[in-house]
Amino acid sequence: MPVVAALRRLMFSGRNYLPKGQSLPEDVWRFRHRCLGWLLRAHVAVVFAVGVVQGHGALHSGTEAGVIAVCAALAASQGRRQFAAAMTAVGLVLSSAVIVHLSGGLIEAHFHFFVVVGILTLYQDWRPFLVAIGFVVSHHALLGVLAPAEVFNHPAAVAHPLRWALIHGAFVLAASTASVVAWRLNEEQALKDSLTGLPNRRLFRDRVEHSLAREARRAGTIGVLFIDLDRFKDVNDTLGHPAGDQLLVSVAERLRVVLRPDDTAARFGGDEFALLVEDISAGDLTEVAERVLGALSAPFVVKAKEVAVGASVGVAVSAPGDTVDDLLRNADVAMYTAKHAGRGRYAFFQPDMQAEVIRRVEAEESLRRAVDEGEFVLHYQPIYALGSGRPVGLEALLRWRHPTRGLVAPGEFLASAEDTGTIVGIGTWALHEACRQMRSWTDRHPGHGLGLSVNLSPTQLVQEDIVDVVGAALASSGLRPERLTLEITEDVMVKGSAAVLGRLHALKALGVTLAVDDFGTGYSSLAYLRRLPFDVLKIDKTFVDDVARGDADSALARAIVKLGQTLGLVLVAEGVEHPDQVARLRALGCDLAQGYWFARPAPAEALDAVIGGAGAVPAGVAAG
Repeated sequence: MPVVAALRRLMFSGRNYLPKGQSLPEDVWRFRHRCLGWLLRAHVAVVFAVGVVQGHGALHSGTEAGVIAVCAALAASQGRRQFAAAMTAVGLVLSSAVIVHLSGGLIEAHFHFFVVVGILTLYQDWRPFLVAIGFVVSHHALLGVLAPAEVFNHPAAVAHPLRWALIHGAFVLAASTASVVAWRLNEEQALKDSLTGLPNRRLFRDRVEHSLAREARRAGTIGVLFIDLDRFKDVNDTLGHPAGDQLLVSVAERLRVVLRPDDTAARFGGDEFALLVEDISAGDLTEVAERVLGALSAPFVVKAKEVAVGASVGVAVSAPGDTVDDLLRNADVAMYTAKHAGRGRYAFFQPDMQAEVIRRVEAEESLRRAVDEGEFVLHYQPIYALGSGRPVGLEALLRWRHPTRGLVAPGEFLASAEDTGTIVGIGTWALHEACRQMRSWTDRHPGHGLGLSVNLSPTQLVQEDIVDVVGAALASSGLRPERLTLEITEDVMVKGSAAVLGRLHALKALGVTLAVDDFGTGYSSLAYLRRLPFDVLKIDKTFVDDVARGDADSALARAIVKLGQTLGLVLVAEGVEHPDQVARLRALGCDLAQGYWFARPAPAEALDAVIGGAGAVPAGVAAG
């Protein structure tokens, strides 16, 4: 029994190693088939010529050549790929048999079988390969019994044709090993994603094309789902590329589980995957999309840490006349729509989505052009001390001077900038420009003593060179580090990996101040707030608006102020617009404030009065 079990394991192991016999992409298959067709037609001429030269007569030689020519004609017909490949296989092995016959059973002539069987693996299809192997054995066995001299030219083989038929078949099979190994490697390298083992874009397109052709004959429908991971870049940036690769492999495994055996999952590159679901209704596709979202929303374990990524899924259902490009584009558009609708969801393609996606793409292209053309400018909003009413700093705020829309506020373009990655270049420019401007003010008004606050996006913070970028901005401007405050949103707490924590401490080592921006609107966690090296806590406008409405409404603002005081953080209230808010914040013990009640954001040239009179208390502030 142990021997049987061992043999069974060996058999299964060998079967798993064999190539799967997956179809080649259409263009590759047609090129190879065309080459093998020319080879088969060449054999027609060779067989006829050799037969005539050896004295077999034109009729006899013509008959043999004619049978091979019929196989060549059938192989060249517009039939299905499997039939065309099988006819090519029959024609080529039949040519081998005729060559052996013409040679008088010469053993060296049998090597033609070896070559032909190896060549037929170019189809990467088990049908023509097995047809060839089966023909070798049956030809040697049947004809070896009926007319052994036509097959063998030595006594042992003539005496035992069945035994030698099996021996020849085994040798042909062994000689094909190298070709089968090359076939397996070709499947893995040319048609499979090397990381996940899933079909790649090329093979996926080919399968969609064949599926569309089948469904057209059966009047059915197919579905294509595009999947884009929502927070994959965060994992890559914070845990490293090996962790990202591990995550992609895990995603591929989960996709295999949610699909039926006949469906196809593929990786298109990066964090993009695609699914092909055949012979299915729109209702069933909804269930597939929900299963995919459910599978990918559960946390993954990467480098002994749990990470949650989620996904956005676009679904396209085939319609009569759809091409591969139509179906893939529609699924991509639907995925894009799902991602911009809030991520972690799916969307079915609708015709009106195309116009919306075009609008978004144009907006993103405009954003990239704005970076290249230098259309971004900085405005500055003063920050005041609530106790003295004097200005203590300036926050640099980004604006887009659009050539046709005028001055555009950041709320209208920052999300696109984050999605496209242009925020990194924009943020670097803003940091350098703000530091340069502050140094310019210091040179003109040496005693102003104001600090400078600049926002860093979470995307900037996960960049490996962010510490060098900040250091370069300080060095090139000559601004002292203690004058610079970097404001970071609460999203950084979610990304509070060891790498991000290390960068925050490295920034602190430069001598700059770190502030939590918009506190209370995101992932507010006391545990993270204690771990991360922040100096300043900025209270979001949402809570500042409630602060003067009564004890119930101001409870959260009071709790945030108390939290900041307990942790020894400087407290800054954002969006202060009314004098009663100023009075209430003073009573709560808030340190600093900014907002329209004090001053609106303004271009640099309009701030000279504030910079020059930094010690003066504006009338409106004093009255507040």
